[in-house]
Amino acid sequence: MDPNKITETLQSEIENGTLAPGTTLKQERLAERFGVSRQPVRQALERLLANGLLTKRSDRSLAVNGLSANEARELSQIRISLESTALILSIPHLTQRDLRKAIRLNDDLFEEEAPAIIEELDIAFHRTLYAPCDNGRLLQMIDELRREARRSYHRQPPGSQARKAFYEEHNDLLAVCNLGDVSKAVEIIEKHISITSRQLVEHPENGAPQ
Repeated sequence: MDPNKITETLQSEIENGTLAPGTTLKQERLAERFGVSRQPVRQALERLLANGLLTKRSDRSLAVNGLSANEARELSQIRISLESTALILSIPHLTQRDLRKAIRLNDDLFEEEAPAIIEELDIAFHRTLYAPCDNGRLLQMIDELRREARRSYHRQPPGSQARKAFYEEHNDLLAVCNLGDVSKAVEIIEKHISITSRQLVEHPENGAPQ
């Protein structure tokens, strides 16, 4: 296996939360896992370090980097601005068909176990509500920023309070969209995104709820 494939695999695992922030990556274990020498593993780790996905500790070990509180706050601010704009533009044009589709997606999301599928369902749910804004560039930017927050889906296992709250926030958003209440919808999406932002910087080793 070449360094490119190793880099792609590890990057995917970091981004989807399989490798949690703070996880130490050891060359010898990765070499054994991928069935290669340490050299391609070292090259892959150097690329991940250069891309900001890993951090070098004082003992020279490499660990998975997480978003800092400031980075999560910045991401949250941008998302709130973009998604609020999309809601303001789309709500006057939402149809009952759009809302029924969003309800089905939210119900599927509530039962799903795989974080990667939860991510796709969540993106589809919000895109369904935002699509009538008729601004393709805005929708694309929202999708991309939502993928940056994918680690939060690992904090919402089925049956958890986090999953229930996630589901209920979606239902609250659906209810006010159905009423055409733009200001309340914006209020709910601000709260919804802010909670996700906090989950991005809560690490199990810091006592974050599971």
